[in-house]
Amino acid sequence: MITIGFSTRKHNQEYIDYLQKTSMYKEVEIIQKINDGEKSLSQVYNEIISESKHDIVVLCHDDLEFDTKNWADKILKHFQKEPDYGILGLAGTKYLDSNAKWWEVFNTMYGVVNHKHEGKKWTSTYSKDIGNKLNDVIIVDGLFIALNKKQIKHNFDESIKGFHFYDLGFCLPNYLDKVKIGVMYDIRVTHLSIGQTNEQWENNRIEFSKKYENSLPIDINKKDKSQTFIFIHDQDLLLDYENNNKFNNLYNYTYVFLGHRPIDKIESLKNVIIARNCEFNIEEYPLFTSYTGWYCLYKNNFIKSDYVNLLEYDTILHKNFDQMITKFLNDKVEMIGYVPFPMNHYQFIENPDWNSEILKAVEDINKINLKNRYKKIIESNPNAVWSSTSNTTFRKDIFLEYMNWFQPISERIKNSKTCGHAHERSITYFTQIKNKKMLITNGLLKHLQVDSHKTQGHKVDNESNYNKLLYNIF
Repeated sequence: MITIGFSTRKHNQEYIDYLQKTSMYKEVEIIQKINDGEKSLSQVYNEIISESKHDIVVLCHDDLEFDTKNWADKILKHFQKEPDYGILGLAGTKYLDSNAKWWEVFNTMYGVVNHKHEGKKWTSTYSKDIGNKLNDVIIVDGLFIALNKKQIKHNFDESIKGFHFYDLGFCLPNYLDKVKIGVMYDIRVTHLSIGQTNEQWENNRIEFSKKYENSLPIDINKKDKSQTFIFIHDQDLLLDYENNNKFNNLYNYTYVFLGHRPIDKIESLKNVIIARNCEFNIEEYPLFTSYTGWYCLYKNNFIKSDYVNLLEYDTILHKNFDQMITKFLNDKVEMIGYVPFPMNHYQFIENPDWNSEILKAVEDINKINLKNRYKKIIESNPNAVWSSTSNTTFRKDIFLEYMNWFQPISERIKNSKTCGHAHERSITYFTQIKNKKMLITNGLLKHLQVDSHKTQGHKVDNESNYNKLLYNIF
């Protein structure tokens, strides 16, 4: 059976009856603790656990509406089906930074919770609903915590005062001692308030961060899900990046050195591929810029992961770049683009210097007039955007399909001064011709476009750009 416990400022028989009714168990044990601020929530919850008759205990706020019928039965089934789990909740995270603000990196959050405030109701969807399955997380939100007393190794931390951070103080030490924690999707509640921070919250956060500073950050995303390749052609800049830990926030990354500049300082580094030394390369076409690196990876079979991030050297990444995109990868997205730009802008498809050769090649090989096609798209959706750089995340099979498609086109344009710009556009053209879905994000990546090959013609402040790149000034 099951015990349900909650803390409340005064006796609340109506809520007791409501919990019994919605749980669908007549024999359910309900423990009400009247607490008008005399005790911390950690103390109250430990009392409930101690007094509870059953192994399965639910601790919930007293301002919840249950939108799911028979929710107690669903909890029992989860623990029966997955007996290794010790803690279950409705919202949580796979990433906990050293600042302990677990909700700050939205894309690492999981679960679905309804909210109601001042007469308005909305749903906070942190991740895709996966039905009666569980998502492994590090901590769960305290509005609703279900636990198995036989599996947990720590009770609530009573050194945490008041009503904030009690949930982290319970979940994290259990997680660190190998207790499995999960988020459920088949139980939906409506929280009749919104989370707000205050001075006590900040004080508790600081104390919590200090206490666990040697354990944080923690990231349980699948780090082998993707590889990152960074295309660069200046060994001194590469060394500056390494010495400054520019890309150390990435799970795993490798530089691909392009062109024929000196490599004596970097050729022995384990995380550097020298494209011109590989069996298959097209480094005799430097104006193709990053595409020669793509070709090297493709032809020499360097991509071993499910996904690949192909990034230029002159980019600045969000500090949680990998954490932010992992949820998309888990949802099996085909492609991710960065730096959205309007399709109705002249530079996208109208500029003949950057488009005439590739448009002609596409029309000859694929029998498609892209200019006419995009004209119709823009007419129907004037706000349509494209991913305006070659920085792209591909699912591996989609990347291989793109390369097979683009190779005959590349042969037609490889001698053009602006073939690199054509390559940038070709990624979007590919999605249209092959009916692929690209998720275009904003704010995860900034491309400075330093124009190192002098094909764009705009003025570049090299000193300013160098500092921005080196110190990741977004």
